Amino acid sequence: GNSCSIGAPEIVTGGKDGSIKIWDPRVEYAVITLDPDNSTSARDCWAVAFGDSYNSEERSVLAGFDNGDVKLFDLRTNSMRWETNCKNGVTSVQFDRPDIQMNKIVVTTLESKFRCYDMRTQHSSDGFSFTSERAHRSTVWISKHLPQNREIFMTGGGN
Repeated sequence: GNSCSIGAPEIVTGGKDGSIKIWDPRVEYAVITLDPDNSTSARDCWAVAFGDSYNSEERSVLAGFDNGDVKLFDLRTNSMRWETNCKNGVTSVQFDRPDIQMNKIVVTTLESKFRCYDMRTQHSSDGFSFTSERAHRSTVWISKHLPQNREIFMTGGGN
């Protein structure tokens, strides 16, 4: 995952053991480790991204897993804020801009699909609203928002 311009110069990683680690390159150990609840059934973490970093105290991590789980962690409280399942392995996750309050995220998956979530309003039982589309005839490996216009993003796919 990429670092943000606000706060410490950190890097986020996801592992085969299901853990998510935040690294500060100035020290030799992970400064935050978010471990799965039950390590015997932990899923591979395939994708991570920083976001919601609009000041020096707020920061979130979005993580995607091989079973389709998507989890949003609040780093201020070291807790999971939201989770859902996309039914296919998550190949990439991206906030439209990491240095503003959450607006949109894109999640790409195996089986040629992506989801775009509206992160501004969360329903108490239904979660965040989203649209899902088939983008390619193969796996969608990545999505990137256009920096000049966050309403536009592209996907990259292939075998």
